[in-house]
Amino acid sequence: MPARHGWHTAATFPSCPLMPTPPPSALLLQLFRLQEAERARVGRALHNQVGQALSAIKMGAHLVQSEDDAATRAEDLHEIIRASDETVAILRDLHATLHPPQLDAIGLDAALRAEIERRFEPGIVAFRLDPLPQAPDAGIALIAFRIGQALMHPSGAMHVALDDEGDSFALTLQDAAGEPSDIALWQALAAAGGGRLDGEGGTRWRLRLPYGPTSATPIDPA
Repeated sequence: MPARHGWHTAATFPSCPLMPTPPPSALLLQLFRLQEAERARVGRALHNQVGQALSAIKMGAHLVQSEDDAATRAEDLHEIIRASDETVAILRDLHATLHPPQLDAIGLDAALRAEIERRFEPGIVAFRLDPLPQAPDAGIALIAFRIGQALMHPSGAMHVALDDEGDSFALTLQDAAGEPSDIALWQALAAAGGGRLDGEGGTRWRLRLPYGPTSATPIDPA
């Protein structure tokens, strides 16, 4: 899908004060619940989609072994190939969700573009994701990607932009679908990376992060 150009953010972004940070125990509990929900989603996909597809492939292989008619055997083999392709696509989607490989290979801007194209139909999200003049630290880039990923829930036609700001960069999302229930966790993560996540009305978000970890907030990219 061709990149869409020409959309620009405003010169300034109205900054709202950060929400009061919950105590560490509340953030840890929220993180635990978020991780458990993701594990449950992956588990369901593996069981319901991948498991069923592999069972169908196995059944098809048994049918091929006992099939004497060449035309029917060819149909069974075609079905096995189709089911295999679908299974590979499911596994690739799960892998991209758990760990975005594009982030390591082609950078934050391209990884965000690939995520938009993977999740949304053309025209739902307009984006301006020009390459940054320098690559952010791997841990910082992962923080930016995960926060952007969490906020990409459009209420209509959403707009996403990535901008250089000298010693930092900014990811802006406009027309998002309200404030996520776990927003305090993402704001705490942005602060841990030496930046901040500001919002306006729950539909406009601006994430600012340094290109590298600050001395006070070292980032572990693992």
